[in-house]
Amino acid sequence: MRFRHSEDSAEQANVDMTPLIDVVFILLIFFILSASFQQQNQIRVERPNSQVTDSISSVSLTVTVDEQGQIWLDNQMVEVAMLTNRVQQKTAQASNVSVVIDVDKSVDSGRLIQVIDKVRIAGVNNVAVATES
Repeated sequence: MRFRHSEDSAEQANVDMTPLIDVVFILLIFFILSASFQQQNQIRVERPNSQVTDSISSVSLTVTVDEQGQIWLDNQMVEVAMLTNRVQQKTAQASNVSVVIDVDKSVDSGRLIQVIDKVRIAGVNNVAVATES
């Protein structure tokens, strides 16, 4: 049996990759822009150690108590008397707010309890203290 080969019918099948590459880049841009990034604390604090680790899915506010006992709310220095008002202002729009207290291990426990009380008076029930694992 003899096969006939024609020069006209021997065209190469080409796949255009341009639309596929465009879609991949659009998806990449979408995921980069939609990702939320949590900025790490700028204030240097040596955290205490802990045996138990607990992860918080979304942290809304970070309260830091440095080794001098100064209180920082989202990297802005705050007096103890104004902490409740500032936390209420920051959490006025949110319904489920969590606060992480990043405290230096040399800070007096009374100061830590005072900060936790001020945050809870502001209406935040989900309060955690950051530790090193």
